[in-house]
Amino acid sequence: MIFPKLAYEQLVQVEDKTRLDASRSFATSSEVVEDVLIEPASGVGFISVFNADSKRWFLDWAYEDDGEKEITVRVVTDSDSKDRVFKINVISVENDALLSNDSDLFPYEPNIYRYLPSGKASFIYAHRAAQSKILAYLDEQRIWKNDNSRYTKEDLVIVEDAEFKNQFKMWSMFQTLLIIFESSQVSTGDVFQEKRQEYEREMRIHRNRSSLRLDSSGDGKLDVTPRNIRTTTLVRR
Repeated sequence: MIFPKLAYEQLVQVEDKTRLDASRSFATSSEVVEDVLIEPASGVGFISVFNADSKRWFLDWAYEDDGEKEITVRVVTDSDSKDRVFKINVISVENDALLSNDSDLFPYEPNIYRYLPSGKASFIYAHRAAQSKILAYLDEQRIWKNDNSRYTKEDLVIVEDAEFKNQFKMWSMFQTLLIIFESSQVSTGDVFQEKRQEYEREMRIHRNRSSLRLDSSGDGKLDVTPRNIRTTTLVRR
């Protein structure tokens, strides 16, 4: 029996490098794997990633346009072959609606790319994780729109007010740095720990000091009266 496997990001941004890792594919002891191929999207064609070292059965790729793509992994043995299809969602920069980007990190960490995971060329995934944490925090603090609906990523980017954007960019930036330093585990030394603690402290400062003039009415305009996270009246359902 043949078992094609794939470890991959289910959501990636257009032109962002991602790794399609088929190294966990295998066949039962009665069959010998002779080739492993990956087609990153329908119509692109299969690319062999076979190597004597199964850990190298991966393909680094980037998608040029958005939309749902089908990835096919094909495992060929000495007696048979099997395909398995996986789906990946490719999103545009605009629809990703991230609050910060890598260029925001460089003033604080000029060599930040040394911490990139294998198969990545940017920290877009970490900025997206920061975005999710920010939205989750707003929801946990019961900071909702007037109709009691939750804020979405689109709500945070449609406003053109420069101060508003900077408040959330700083929050997102330090949240991203914290995610990178927590996940990389590159060192347990004092300097590394001090940086992680510094970024967590900065993240909390920018989160707690921000006056959240969110558009609670949904009319595309900032609320007249700023709301501070620590003093916001909780609206309970």
